[in-house]
Amino acid sequence: MVFWILAIILILSPVPGSGEVLAKSQVLTYNGSPSHTGVYDTEPLHKLKGLKWKYDTGATIVSCPPLLYNGFLYFGDGNGYFHAVDIHTGKSKWKFNAGKTVAGPPTICDDITYWGCGAGFLYALDAKSGKELRRFQTDGCRENKDGSVCFPPLVHNGLLYFTSHDGNLYAIDIKSFQLRFKFKTDNSMCCSPSLSDDVIFFSNASGYVYAMDAGAHTIRWRFKAGKKVYHSPSVAYGIAYFCSHDHFIYAVDVSTGKEIWRFEADEKISKEPAIHNGVVYFNTLYSHLYALDAKRGKLKWDFKRNGKAYSKPAIAGDIVYFGSGDCHLYALDASNGEILWKFQTDDMVNYPSSYNRMVFFGSGGSVYALE
Repeated sequence: MVFWILAIILILSPVPGSGEVLAKSQVLTYNGSPSHTGVYDTEPLHKLKGLKWKYDTGATIVSCPPLLYNGFLYFGDGNGYFHAVDIHTGKSKWKFNAGKTVAGPPTICDDITYWGCGAGFLYALDAKSGKELRRFQTDGCRENKDGSVCFPPLVHNGLLYFTSHDGNLYAIDIKSFQLRFKFKTDNSMCCSPSLSDDVIFFSNASGYVYAMDAGAHTIRWRFKAGKKVYHSPSVAYGIAYFCSHDHFIYAVDVSTGKEIWRFEADEKISKEPAIHNGVVYFNTLYSHLYALDAKRGKLKWDFKRNGKAYSKPAIAGDIVYFGSGDCHLYALDASNGEILWKFQTDDMVNYPSSYNRMVFFGSGGSVYALE
């Protein structure tokens, strides 16, 4: 069993018979766990009371889903600010100016937030005070090229793994921020590496998905999709699931890199899938949320939307949450796709996250908390 560096703060436990890894109580990494299943092991919000609070930033929220840690939400905005907001009151604790768009959510470990920005830096900030502790500059930034860090790092065995638009996967020491390893691909990358059984997964704009041994830093296999793959696989049941701009979602054996199945959607797929209880959930860009059998790739149900969706679904218990371009956050019954409730805002709704019968998400220039 892989012992993750967050074990002191975060208890990780497999769901019996599922192969999934879930985050207990608090969300400390992108997509609920290092394997990116999109599952939040918390009490779902079955009956919506309404808006608890709304926090306005004055900029577009891009680093969703907001990450919850010790009673505060952490997220960035399009004006280059990174925020810490009280979960109960919606009041600001602190904010930090990075000077350029904070495009991805953070990872939090031992009271430190780690996140990247469009200027090509990975930052480490004290989660309590917002004080900058360290920063790392990418090659692309140093060479006056695009070295943006758009998604949060993976924390594993004392290292931070993250990707950049300069085409590199970086591994830096979590304490010193010194470079320990980098792997150059043939195109830009815009993903947060995922992890399962000591294997690190990542992808690039050429359509390649990589599986790297976390100990030896050697490539175990490489899979070529038809077009770009902008997000790392979501991993469960010994299978890596990922989407491509070729309209396909792929299921690949994590040990061999051999394709198990693929499913063709009727349009481009917007983000990576969520996986729970033997079902794969994903949004297409313009019109649908699909639910597929995880083993065979057969359609179980689909939900027709009225607007674009740029967000991955989030799952808590028996509910699937997702945001849509029709200005709604939806809560669907995971078993059949029926609407349980929906909440309307004034703008497109981004990635949601869930904790203790609450749901958090960004829309326009604001972060919303529902109860």
